[in-house]
Amino acid sequence: MQFDGNTSDPISPLAFAISIGCDFVARAFSGDKEHLVEIMKQAINYNGYALIDVLQPCIAFNKVNTLKWYKDRVYKIDDSNYDSKDRVAAFQKALEWGDSGIPLGILYKQEKNTYFDRVNYLKEGPALIGRQWKPQDAELFMEDFR
Repeated sequence: MQFDGNTSDPISPLAFAISIGCDFVARAFSGDKEHLVEIMKQAINYNGYALIDVLQPCIAFNKVNTLKWYKDRVYKIDDSNYDSKDRVAAFQKALEWGDSGIPLGILYKQEKNTYFDRVNYLKEGPALIGRQWKPQDAELFMEDFR
C-alpha cells in the first residue's frame, strides 16, 4: 500500500487573512533570523490583531522543500515601491509562491480602531470581569444591540 500524503489543494493563510479583514499580515523565514525578529517586533507592537506566517522547513522529513529550496525562492518585499496599505496588492503578494518567488515582509498593514476602542463599555475601565455589576447595568450592554 502506498500513501500519497495530502492531496487537497493548498490554501494560502495570508490570502485568507487579508480576505477576512486582518489588519497586519506578514511573512518571515526562520532562515533569516534578523528579519524574522524585526517582523515579530512590529507585530507585537501593532495595536490590534497581527498574523505572521513563519516559514520553517522541516529538516527531518521534508526532502523537497529544504532550507536551500526556501533560500533560493524567498525575497524581501521592497518597501520603496510597495504599498502595504493596498489590500488588492497584498492579496496578490499573498498568492505568490514557489519558483516565481515567495515574498517576505509586511504584506498588509492597516491602522484602525481595535475592538476595545469600538466598544464603549470596554473603554471605561478595567476588564469586565473585574467590575462590580448590578442587574440594571445590563441595559448598558443592550444599547449596542438596538
